[in-house]
Amino acid sequence: MDRLEVYFAENATYWNIGGPDPRIKGRSEILKYLKNDVSNNDRRFDSRKLEALSEPTVIGNKLSRNWRCTYKCAGVPDLVVEGEARYEFEGELIHSLEEEITPDSLGRYIAWMNDYGSWLRA
Repeated sequence: MDRLEVYFAENATYWNIGGPDPRIKGRSEILKYLKNDVSNNDRRFDSRKLEALSEPTVIGNKLSRNWRCTYKCAGVPDLVVEGEARYEFEGELIHSLEEEITPDSLGRYIAWMNDYGSWLRA
């Protein structure tokens, strides 16, 4: 069992709003997508640091929080992206997860990949 599986409802949805990622439906498909995304992006950097920029906001069964992720790769400038994660719960389980990168961060990400993407581990 994937360690994240216990947190998602069977019929959960995931969507990376504003990004190139498709909307994913179903717990097992979400977990496959996230594992693939981390392997093809995050793990290619030397390190990454994820930090909360705000306290969580909770309204009813919804929680949101702003975040920043700093990716490091030796020999090139850090890549810093920010966004918001929004969760909707069904009981104790995540029913919907939406992640939205800020427009400025999306532009920085694309520019960084164009300029330095070749430095990343294969």
